[in-house]
Amino acid sequence: MISAFFIYNQKGEVLISRLYRQDLKRSVADIFRIQVISNTDVRSPIITLGSTSFFHVRHDNLYIVAVTKCNANAALVFEFCYRLGNIGKAYFGKFDEEAVKNNFVLIYELLDEVLDFGYPQNSETETLKMYITTEGVKSQRAVKEDSSKITIQATGATSWRRSDIKYRKNEAFIDVIESVNLLMSTKGTTLRADVSGQIMMRAYLSGTPECKFGLNDKLLLEKDTSHRGLSQRRTNAVEIDDCQFHQCVKLGKFDSDRTISFVPPDGEFELMRFEPNNRFSYLQNSSNAILIILFIKISYYRKCQSSISCSPGG
Repeated sequence: MISAFFIYNQKGEVLISRLYRQDLKRSVADIFRIQVISNTDVRSPIITLGSTSFFHVRHDNLYIVAVTKCNANAALVFEFCYRLGNIGKAYFGKFDEEAVKNNFVLIYELLDEVLDFGYPQNSETETLKMYITTEGVKSQRAVKEDSSKITIQATGATSWRRSDIKYRKNEAFIDVIESVNLLMSTKGTTLRADVSGQIMMRAYLSGTPECKFGLNDKLLLEKDTSHRGLSQRRTNAVEIDDCQFHQCVKLGKFDSDRTISFVPPDGEFELMRFEPNNRFSYLQNSSNAILIILFIKISYYRKCQSSISCSPGG
């Protein structure tokens, strides 16, 4: 997987350097500075030099670079690079050269936690804040929790959620945010039109509830119609493509029956991102709308204890 990880500034100076495997030397950092940062003609985020591949993303005035010598999953490497930028932003408010220089010790601690022998591990921000802290960065729950509960959450099956969360009132809120991008010529001709959407959720639920999230997905509705032997055509179905989910979503269920099943984190989080397949017709048809159905299953366990004492002969 990832053999080395670097963070550069715009001048090509190495701010953070960490080697995870012995197949690379630290001098590989100079190769990236010469071949990529100093070369203005390079625009690809992936550069392969010999048997070494450099994956890099730009974040503010930084280069976040992952280096590998194996045939790594490019999507996974880029997701980790972007996730590290989000972690830095959550910890320091902003993730730029100044923040890296002022907090380099904490960044090395985070790298040791989120990468193990080059394999990405737990990158949930709220969980990391419970045991990788400073005076200014600390989760509110970490103040109340003891070390044993923090360890259970960090290493458990659902590291993004504790099992002993309790609310007097169980609530769940869903927001569908769609961004419309339109490019037109001077004559009014549409050159490009696309829609991208994200579903944000705020969950204030007790315990570890299992939620099922349903959309008016065209594939799901056509499958349901054929199963029931109906010939009615669904005009309000939306053909959703290119879905990206939060790690709490059970991908096996989605692949098999297009059901989005998950145990949500506590508080606000991004559940998924999506793009309609036929984006132009989606913009033209006003009847196309995202219909959401949410099912929440909560298990309650109650203990009954008698407080009545009986005296002998009474």
